[in-house]
Amino acid sequence: MKKSYLIAALGTALLAAAVLVGCNKNGTGSAAKVSAEKNSFQEVTAKLDAGGDLYAYLSTEKLLDGVSTNVSNWRNLAGAIPDVSPENHAKIDKGFDVVTHLIKNSGIEDVSGVGVSSIALEKGFYHNKLILHHYQGKGTGFLWTMFGAKAHSLDSQNLLPADTVLAVFCDLDIAQLWSVIQKETAQSGVPEAEQVLEKLPGEFQKATGLEWDKVLASLGGEYGLILTLDATRKITLPLPASGGPVEMPEPGLMLVFKVKDDIVFNRIDEALAKTGQQVTRADKPNLKMRTVLVPIPFVPLRPTVARSGDYLFIASSDALIQEALAVQAGQKPGLKAGEEFRHLSKDLPLQGNAYTFVSQRLGRTMLQLQQRAMGMMDKLQGPQGVWLNSMLTNQNPCFCYTVSANSDEGWMVVGNGNQHPAKLLLASSIVPVGVASAVILPAIAKAKAHAQAAIKP
Repeated sequence: MKKSYLIAALGTALLAAAVLVGCNKNGTGSAAKVSAEKNSFQEVTAKLDAGGDLYAYLSTEKLLDGVSTNVSNWRNLAGAIPDVSPENHAKIDKGFDVVTHLIKNSGIEDVSGVGVSSIALEKGFYHNKLILHHYQGKGTGFLWTMFGAKAHSLDSQNLLPADTVLAVFCDLDIAQLWSVIQKETAQSGVPEAEQVLEKLPGEFQKATGLEWDKVLASLGGEYGLILTLDATRKITLPLPASGGPVEMPEPGLMLVFKVKDDIVFNRIDEALAKTGQQVTRADKPNLKMRTVLVPIPFVPLRPTVARSGDYLFIASSDALIQEALAVQAGQKPGLKAGEEFRHLSKDLPLQGNAYTFVSQRLGRTMLQLQQRAMGMMDKLQGPQGVWLNSMLTNQNPCFCYTVSANSDEGWMVVGNGNQHPAKLLLASSIVPVGVASAVILPAIAKAKAHAQAAIKP
């Protein structure tokens, strides 16, 4: 989840590094040169795949070593800004203190290098890697521990029904996140922020009836989302633009939380009992489940909360939870038994701290709904209809499976999918530039307008 922002920020630098690598290939047959400066080239590239469409390494030791000290030193430049009141200078100093502490405690200064590679295993099917490296013995900041200190078996995959089209699971130590927020806020020296933080546990208890510390202690550190499309059951959606109702596979949504006790489930159970709604209750060995029937046209909805084993489930129906538990018990084949998952998981690690699965069925279903909703086939004629039809029918729905794992040398992200790496790298380069432009250009225009107004007689 957070690592994606770092990946995007490094996209442009990696693209430049790839160009430089291509421009500096030694075609004379002379011996390879050895860097006079220490870097992590050997450690990172040993984990990459050469010979594909993308291969790049960027050393970050010079860039990130001592960056917290450098940021702290920049306060001298800020102190030289004229016409700034002593009160604002104090706020600027506090801001530099916060940023300095955050950088130092995050462990980002331990990043020694970044590497990416992509190679086609089949035509239109790519094996991608991204390495965020630190040397052994380093990596003690929360960047290296908050999202999983050590890779583990991906046991939650045993909960995925066969008709899963999207699954996202990740480790997150929320107790550690809360501790970091408290520590950084205390060091910020901003009374208002400290007061807000002090009130948060009380406000949480008032809103939920649960003690904040007990909830943090009950969480198991793993969270997931599962989306299914059941092709054997259909729902009908009224889409007037398509000329009539449209059928699609019945969707199901489930949130999964790893927990250590029943504190959250019991509180939800108490709240449901007070609503006066009809609640179906199931109390079996290793399963507690509560279901509410919500009469909504077109979509069968039976909101359900359940606790089984190490997991708390919140789902759109009790049937979805029962399906997941049947897969876990080996009573039904799950996603892992299907051909699509076996193909996508080729050469991928069996252990990790996060994974994402996107089925081709999801993209195809969304594409079909778009086509029907626009009434494209029957409503639009002429060049416009031909163009829109071509635009949608020629789309290649994305499918992928990616595993992220923390090791004693940093984070490694490995994935298979049908998206060409050039498109991914281009997107990572364009998006930050576009966001920056959207923020900066209006500000420049506004400043220019103020300046012009100020010089008018």
